[in-house]
Amino acid sequence: MDLDFTDIGDTRRVALVGRLDTAGVGRVETRFNAVVAPVGKNTIVDMSEVSFLASLGVRMMISTGRVLARKGAKLVLFSVTPPVLEIIQTMGLSDIIPVAATEADALALVAG
Repeated sequence: MDLDFTDIGDTRRVALVGRLDTAGVGRVETRFNAVVAPVGKNTIVDMSEVSFLASLGVRMMISTGRVLARKGAKLVLFSVTPPVLEIIQTMGLSDIIPVAATEADALALVAG
């Protein structure tokens, strides 16, 4: 599991690569929270290279989303692969954190 981040204007963009299973979350959670939570910016997360999402990954997203919400910012996932999208929908994560089809859609969601 790896992550990369950049800023697009006032929005932080994070790209995750790999499996968000126990080992993957263990490798990226601290860094993910460190690049997202303290700045309190709207954040979009590119999930196009995430091949699996376990409950620990869901917890990581919910936790980060809550921190951002307390700071008046939003967290939006985008470009989610079909297998991961199925997990997101089954677990009800999309009821808590918006999921967009494209980066442009995600940027529109955080802007509006």
